[in-house]
Amino acid sequence: MRAVADTAAELREDLDKGGGVSGPAARDVIKIAGQAAQFAGTTITAKTARRLTANLDLMVYDNPQALLLCRYKPDRALCQRDGVRDAPKLEACVPGCGNIARTDEHAAQLRARADQLDQHAAHTPEPIGDRLRANAAKLRHYADTHDATRITANDEPTRRAAEETE
Repeated sequence: MRAVADTAAELREDLDKGGGVSGPAARDVIKIAGQAAQFAGTTITAKTARRLTANLDLMVYDNPQALLLCRYKPDRALCQRDGVRDAPKLEACVPGCGNIARTDEHAAQLRARADQLDQHAAHTPEPIGDRLRANAAKLRHYADTHDATRITANDEPTRRAAEETE
């Protein structure tokens, strides 16, 4: 649970500095980050952890392998096709999932990983090198899509929604 609270707090700091979020769950993630202040500096006790997990509206998970955030809503989780669970299967993220959000940092990391794949592809036999270059292009596409669709906490509809929940 500490990881969930930390993710929301870090996102809040990033958004306060003008950072952006993209993806189907971007507005939800911004709203969650706005509520992160209530857990700032709080010791995560068993009681606090139960309170956090009971409120599914505050669940946001960082997935460093897929370079995205998961705003976990079981009813739209593509990782949970075999049954609904209390948490996402982060090892089974599906790119088109409605729970996905990406930050500016994720976009930068996607580009860095794409560069690494291209460097590796330059020293790899053609069929495998082609596959590595295709994966690098896909990662750059995700980063470019983020840049083109990112929103910030200061975007009008998001700010109004956050004010309504306070």
